[in-house]
Amino acid sequence: MITNSDNNRTAIGMSGRERTVHLKSADISTNCFSIEDIIQEKENNKISFSSTKFIAFLQREGVSKVKVGNEFELVLIQDYVVSKITTSEVKDLVLKRIVSLENDRITDYILNKTALFSMKYLDAVETVCLKMHRDTPEKSYFYFRNGVVKVTANGIEGPVPYRVFKRLIWKDHILERDYNPDTDIEKYPPVFENFITKLSNNEEERFMRICTVLGYCLYDYKTSANSRAVVINDENVSSNPEGGSGKSLLVSALSKFRKTVFYDGKTFDPKATFAWQKVDESVRLVCLDDVKRGFNFEELFSIITSGFRNINRKNRDEIELAIEDSPTIIITTNNILKGGSGSFARRQHQIEVNQYFHKNRTPLDEYTTPFFSGWDTLEWNRFDVFMLSCVQLFLKDGVAKSKEKDENQKQLIRCTNQSFAEWMEDNLDELTTPGGMGTTEMRDRYLYDTNQKGAAISDRKFTDYMKSFCDIYSYQYESIPNLRPRRFKLVATDKCD
Repeated sequence: MITNSDNNRTAIGMSGRERTVHLKSADISTNCFSIEDIIQEKENNKISFSSTKFIAFLQREGVSKVKVGNEFELVLIQDYVVSKITTSEVKDLVLKRIVSLENDRITDYILNKTALFSMKYLDAVETVCLKMHRDTPEKSYFYFRNGVVKVTANGIEGPVPYRVFKRLIWKDHILERDYNPDTDIEKYPPVFENFITKLSNNEEERFMRICTVLGYCLYDYKTSANSRAVVINDENVSSNPEGGSGKSLLVSALSKFRKTVFYDGKTFDPKATFAWQKVDESVRLVCLDDVKRGFNFEELFSIITSGFRNINRKNRDEIELAIEDSPTIIITTNNILKGGSGSFARRQHQIEVNQYFHKNRTPLDEYTTPFFSGWDTLEWNRFDVFMLSCVQLFLKDGVAKSKEKDENQKQLIRCTNQSFAEWMEDNLDELTTPGGMGTTEMRDRYLYDTNQKGAAISDRKFTDYMKSFCDIYSYQYESIPNLRPRRFKLVATDKCD
């Protein structure tokens, strides 16, 4: 809601703070005008219309504008609920009031005054700076049809009616369902909890990992210190991954609470000019679904730690989102993302799913009812309580730790590539012979065996691959001196199991 105070108007935001915007002209909105005051039919059959009162009327109805980049966009603020609107929607709002006059001449007058509903004319409504409600360091909020629900480490409270809550909220953040606090998920566990149990292979540590990472995704408070991308991949490493393990359903579940935009990971290029144009200040999650092998995670480093800078939009000014206003990036993939250094690890939370589901056993086969679209109200209630409980778990203990399956192999893939990791399994014995092996010889054999003949891999890079293997598997890389061509061998250390 917008309230008036002298020549200023304020938009109330998070934690009761007020964002004050000074009017550029005299305060014309302190008086309440009805539609009859704005437009009238006089005795001489002429129409009397007041532009000043018309703008005041629009502002009383909640129409304002906000600055986005170097442009302005119209917003409608009613009962603390904010939505972006078009000039056509402003026209619809006015016509609904005009129709109540039951005067065709006045209606025709408005219909013919197309200039009234141009951005050039509507630019006269005031500019407001909106402080939208967000999560805080210890509290997470969810906006249901029947009110606002608060989640803390100690529990779940609400719903609180919006007229009592009194904070600015995006309309498209309000979920089209009610929250039922009396739902008992211990007595009647939700289907989605059973689904996650199967994705975690019935292992408590992995179950808690998935739940707390989901809680992290739903938690809408970001700083440079806590910002991470979320990577969801299959537990089994394969040269020909099949998919269908349920990764995308996890993201779909998150999208039922937070506004999410999806990109096809197979074709997505983060360096493309308009790569992020679907992202704006109201988006909370960005999913890069099923990214291809070789996806360069490093290209996301700046966005993850500093926010979405310079979002280019076709035929519109670019915008910037600070880290506090930027959405969380979620990546689903059938492959292992390359990048084994601490810089990569610090920028991601990873979920590894058990491949209980596959093309021959889908969630629909297992549960007979399609997720989300096939649920009744009771199942939605159980789902809501379970997912908010995941947020509570995250706020209480953070992201739970869980050991990866085949951890060393996956770390080697991140540091090198999958073909090298698989090749090492078949050639390790030969590489540990006392006399050693030629560097160039083994590099060429690796390229030949993995169908990469002609690939530009130098002896030095191949040696780096070998040293990465040694660091991960507790071997020592030893050059054999005074021999040409260069030779080396791998020696198991005492730490090797």
